[in-house]
Formats: sequence, C-alpha cells, structure tokens
Amino acid sequence: MAESSDIRIAKNTVIIYIRMAVTILVGLVTSRLVLQALGASNVGIYSAVGSTVALVGVITGALSGTTVRFMNIEMGKAGGNPNRMFNICHSIHLIGAAVIFLLLESIGLWYIHTHLNVPPGKEPDAMFVFQVSTVVACLGIANVPFQSLFTVHERFGTVALVDIFNTLLKLGLVCLLYLFRGRPDGLRIYAVMMSASTWVSFIAYHWMSARRWPDIVRWKPVRERSAYREVLSFNTYNLLSSSAIIARSQGSNMLINAFFGTTTNAAYFYAFTLQNYVVQFVNNFDSASAPQITQNVGAGDVETATRLARRSCRICLLLFLLLFFPLWSELEFLLGLWLGSGMPPETVVMARWTLLIAAVATTAAGLGQLINALGRIKWYKIEITVLFLLCLPAGWLLFKHGAPAYTILTCFVVSDFLNRIIQFILLRVQFRFDVFRFLRHAYARPLLISALMTGIVLLYRTLPLSGPWQHLAGFLAVGLVTAACTGLLGFSREERRKALEFIRRKIRERQH
Repeated sequence: MAESSDIRIAKNTVIIYIRMAVTILVGLVTSRLVLQALGASNVGIYSAVGSTVALVGVITGALSGTTVRFMNIEMGKAGGNPNRMFNICHSIHLIGAAVIFLLLESIGLWYIHTHLNVPPGKEPDAMFVFQVSTVVACLGIANVPFQSLFTVHERFGTVALVDIFNTLLKLGLVCLLYLFRGRPDGLRIYAVMMSASTWVSFIAYHWMSARRWPDIVRWKPVRERSAYREVLSFNTYNLLSSSAIIARSQGSNMLINAFFGTTTNAAYFYAFTLQNYVVQFVNNFDSASAPQITQNVGAGDVETATRLARRSCRICLLLFLLLFFPLWSELEFLLGLWLGSGMPPETVVMARWTLLIAAVATTAAGLGQLINALGRIKWYKIEITVLFLLCLPAGWLLFKHGAPAYTILTCFVVSDFLNRIIQFILLRVQFRFDVFRFLRHAYARPLLISALMTGIVLLYRTLPLSGPWQHLAGFLAVGLVTAACTGLLGFSREERRKALEFIRRKIRERQH
C-alpha cells in the first residue's frame, strides 16, 4: 500500500511539475509584456480592484477545500456515496456564488466608489474591471465541484492540460494586447482577456465531468437538512481561515493603495507574483500527496497518513530551498531581467520579504493536509484567523507612523511563525501527536542545508560581479551548489538507493 501510494504520488508530482514549468515560464513572459503594454499605474489599478473581488471571494477557496476533503473521505469509505456528497457540495457552491454576487454588487461597489485610490479619469476603467472580475469570481465558484473531481480521482494530467491551454491562451491574448499597446482602453481589454481562461475552464470541466463520471455529477437534490450540517460546519471554519488569509494579503494591498498609491501596488503585485510562483513550485508535491493523506484517514489508517504528511513536508522544504537560495543570491538582477526598466520601485525589497513569508509558510506542507483530513479544525482555523487579521491593524499603525510599504510584510512573517507553534500545540493536545518526531523527520535536514547555504550565499554576495553573464553564471552556480547539498544532505542513504533503483528499473523497462 505504501509503495503504491508513493508511486502514485511520484507520477502525479511529475505531471504537476510539467504543468508548472509551462505556466511559470509563460507567466514570466506575460507579466513583462503586460507591464510594458499597460504601464505600472494600470497594473496597480488592476491589482487593487482585483483585491476587492478576492477579499470577498474567499468563499471560493473555502468551498474548494471543503469539497475536496469530503469527496476524498467519501472515496476512502467502504460503501461511500460520492453522488450524494457531490450534490451536497454543488448546492452549497451555487448558494455561495449567489452570496458573492450580492456582496460584490453592494459592499464592493461602495468601496470602489468611496475608497479606491486611482488616478483622476481612471474611475470608469476601474469600475469596468470590477464588474468583469465579479462575473469571473461567480463562475469560479460554480466550477469548483467539477474541477475538484479531477483532484479527488488524481487525474492531474487532465488538469495540467487544461491549465497549459489556458496559459498559452493568455500568452496569445497578451501578445495581441502588446501589439496594440498605448490604447486608452487597454486596461478594459486586458480584463476581458483574462476572463477568457475562466470561461474555458468552466466549459471544459463541466463537459469532461459529465463524460467521465456521469453517475457522480448526476443532479439529484439532497433534501435532508441534516446532510448539510457537517459540511457547512467544516466549511464555516474553513471559510473563517480563508477569509483571514485573503484579507491579510488583499487587505494589505488596499492599505498600500491608500497610503502609497497604485505604483507601489504594482511593486506589491510583482513581489507576490514571484512568491506565488515559488509557492506553486513547492505546493505541487503537497497537492499530489493530499488525496492519499485524506483517503488514508477516511479508511482509518492515520499512521500512514501521518507518515505521508512528514515526508511531504520535508520534500516541500527541500524543493523550496532549491529555489530560495539561487533567487536570493541574484534577486535584483533577475527581477531586472524579468521586468526591465519599467520595474516599480520597492519591488526588490518587497520580493525579499515575500520569499521569507514563503519560507515560513512552507513549513506547513503536509501538516495542513493532515489537519484537514482529521477534521477537528475549529481551533486551528480560529487561531490562524486571529493572527492573520492582526497584521492589518499592525500595518495601519506602521504606515501611520511613517514606515515604508514593505514593513507590513514583516508582520506576515511573525504571524506565520506563531501560527506554526500553535498548530503543534493543538495537535499535541487533541491527538497526542508526536511533535518531536515530526520536527525531526520533516525539519532537521532542511535546517542543516539552510545553515550551510546561508553561509555560502553571504560569501557569494561579497564577490565583485559585473555584467549580466557573470550574474547569470553566479545564479546557476548557487543553484548547482544548492542542488548538491539537497541531494546529499536532504535524503537518507536508503532513500537515495531506492530512488536510483526506481530510475534503473524504469530505464530497463523502456529498453525491453
């Protein structure tokens, strides 16, 4: 069972990383083209308006996590009824879409009219972007149950193909936008273009789900109110923490807009775009292991689920280090290469802080999946909500006293660190969780590599490099050293032996 799970996780991870490589490479090109076609101010407007929708659209993330969790549990049960659970989740999503629409067309409109800080004359463009984003948010919610089925059934190849198609579609549309750069309605055209991928996903997942799992997606209303109680209870706390996560990120974006304007919003946007690429690289392995962790808990095998969670956390941390140290060593050069001369001020310093935020957040890999699978999430969600929301008044006070825009990100690092400590305390109290064993198996090797690489990068930063080729060579050299340290110190001798045997076996099978 363990070996079968490991192989499935490995295959799913490879598929996900192929998708990630395409989306990130195309995304880097797209980001630069958008900056050159629209300018920093319009990008800042798009980011600020989008944050309004994202702040209210937290229901999407919460419902998605709830659907995947309960569908996985149902799939792990003997004699489970996936169709019944799907219809329960589908009904909740439709109600959630209606709630989002009402909130956006009331509170959202009020914020746009009264508090959004945009350059004079840009108010109609901001309103247009807002309305397009509202439609996209509602479609996204309605699509979540269908997309979740592919995660539950571990059909990551299909998800990868849809995402790659959407990414290439965006690239083509942005190239078209770049050819017509300078148009006064460029921001509106960009908003409509970006909505295209949501429409494509909505149609594709509904159609493919109906073909692959007609018995599961068949509409059959569940009328018993008690059937919704457990899902809604879980979702309420999931929604609470999702609200806090989005509120911290997008609420800080609004604070930056109020105190510093749209150009600083653009710097914030690109810093978090970089962080999202890094986190996506790391979370892909975590996502690939999630179905196995949850289904093992559903089957009553908590020990196997815990083992998978420990390994997922360690591997995610090792993957993060592969990116973190090369990026940190040449961040100014790489951002300049990516964004060009139009790079907004403060992008570099904000990007450094977002990388540190990602470092602390990655320590939750595997752990979050295990907590959700175990199901008793109330106090975990409450503590993360309190810690994350406290970042906003702290940031407001810092800005009121003249602190620069990036200082709010220091609050993010502190809140994430405290969150991890409290999570371990709660796990120990509720489940007699072996915290020391988790720390030893998940964190010890990555910490050793981090200490060694920190010294190497500090020495590297003292080198008198000049010219793009020297910086590029240095970036690659740091990457190779990090990879060598990860391979030698990140895995045990037995793990390296099994990996080599697996590769040799696959080569022999191909030769025959």
